[in-house]
Amino acid sequence: LGYWISSVRSTVVFEGESEFGRVWVVERADGLRSLYMGDGRARQSAVFPGRPSHLEFAYTRVAMVGLALVPDDGRILFVGLGGGAMPMYARQLLPNAKIEVVELDPLIVDVAQRYFGFRPDSLLVVHTGDGRAFIEQSPPESYDLIVLDAFSDDEIPYALVTRQFLEAVRSRLSPGGVVVSNLWSSSGEYASMVTTYGAVFEQVHLIHVGRGTQRILVAGSALRPLDRSALVEASRMLARRVELGFDLPALVERGYEIPPEVNAPILEDPAGERLVAPR
Repeated sequence: LGYWISSVRSTVVFEGESEFGRVWVVERADGLRSLYMGDGRARQSAVFPGRPSHLEFAYTRVAMVGLALVPDDGRILFVGLGGGAMPMYARQLLPNAKIEVVELDPLIVDVAQRYFGFRPDSLLVVHTGDGRAFIEQSPPESYDLIVLDAFSDDEIPYALVTRQFLEAVRSRLSPGGVVVSNLWSSSGEYASMVTTYGAVFEQVHLIHVGRGTQRILVAGSALRPLDRSALVEASRMLARRVELGFDLPALVERGYEIPPEVNAPILEDPAGERLVAPR
């Protein structure tokens, strides 16, 4: 963290600690603010306060393919807040959508509002608590889109990748609803994660983000096509209706991947244990 700050002429504007770990906010000379958590190895979020229509991270842009798959007044759930970049963007893009966010750490919610310009309102509601428990306690078919973007020590919590959790996600999606998840192919459990999604959802598709190992996974039932042509066309239709600020159809078309055929084990909850999702 110290090297990154000194190398790009940035300053720490907030440093604090909650029961879930340390939190920093770093501001760059041009006003970009970045969120660090845990050991500070990776930026968790980056936002220009007051510019909700800007998405700094490439993966957040690709993940907005989910917005192309919901109605303008759709019901959207984000699991994991960070600096609030994606929920704020969705609120700006789809002003009639009903957006909810669930975040485990109350300090993150406070920091997002104080330092990143995150502003909840009647159509952008934040819940503080465990993401898995929140989904499991939600009524069936509550959402048209669920975006999974929660991390613990720069990894996805195991509680948010098991078959049992994904079955809960599926049952909370409306008919034709989709889940979008942020994954890394460099993860030791990546193949099992993709296999587990395939065990729960009839359709699983991947979009490669840039040149690294990050992938956006899009999964849903057989009620609607989610292949390359369908995702690109949905992105084009969204781009015709609203100003995205980037070329989503090109990102989807260029990055689309067919999931690898691997014989990886399905990820299961440990027998007799109730998992929660720590940050």
